[in-house]
Amino acid sequence: MARTKPSLAEALSPWSAPHDAAELLEGFRLSINALADEQHTGLPDSMRVLKVLHLRNDIELAALGGDWPAMGVRRLGGAWTLDARQFDLWAQGQVSVFRRRAEAAQPTVQMQSRMSLL
Repeated sequence: MARTKPSLAEALSPWSAPHDAAELLEGFRLSINALADEQHTGLPDSMRVLKVLHLRNDIELAALGGDWPAMGVRRLGGAWTLDARQFDLWAQGQVSVFRRRAEAAQPTVQMQSRMSLL
C-alpha cells in the first residue's frame, strides 16, 4: 500500500494533533524557504510550491489562502503561488500557536503522597 505524505491542508486541519501540525508546518516552512533561495525569488514557481506542500492543484492553495489570509497566497500570471517571506513569518507564528496548544494538551503529572496502605 502506498503511503502519501500529509499536505499543508491536513496540517492546518482542526482535527490535527497540535504537535504534529507544528512539526509538519515547520517542515513546509523550511522547504518553501529552500525553494525560494534556490530560485532566487520571493515568489517561487507555483508547480514546485504545490509539490512541496503536497497539494494537487493551485485551487487548493487558493482555498487555503482564503482560509488563512496572512499565509501569503498570491496570484502570479494564471497560477497561485506563495510569497515566501510572508509564508515564513506566518508559519513561524502558527508553529508557536500549535506548540503552545500541544503543551496545554499534555496532562499534568500529579505527585501521589507516600501514605502507608496498612
